[in-house]
Amino acid sequence: MGKILLVEDDKNICKALKIRLDAMGHEVAMAMDASYAMDVARRYRPDMVVLDINLPGGNGFMVADRIFSSTEIRAMPIVFITASKQRELKSRAERYRGSMFLEKPFSSLQLSEAIDTCMSRHYG
Repeated sequence: MGKILLVEDDKNICKALKIRLDAMGHEVAMAMDASYAMDVARRYRPDMVVLDINLPGGNGFMVADRIFSSTEIRAMPIVFITASKQRELKSRAERYRGSMFLEKPFSSLQLSEAIDTCMSRHYG
């Protein structure tokens, strides 16, 4: 399928999401904080990012801003994920071209559909 950068600071959630993404046929690289996420994105060159909003060393929106403003890596679709129930986070996430938003907990089907939607919006 595609190369995905998974950015999630909770080790158990990160492992569970990696298993789901692997089962969907994706190649997955992981990062557990905002600064390492950018380093991995530059080296790994993913097709898209599954990005937690609340992270150590910054937040998901900071990572998204860096991705979209980077000359080293191209802007890529993002599936933002969060356990937060703050309504404004969804509208903020949707400002990024081609992005989707999922509230935890979400099903494998919801994740798969969000990835497919992002990829088709971005790569058509």
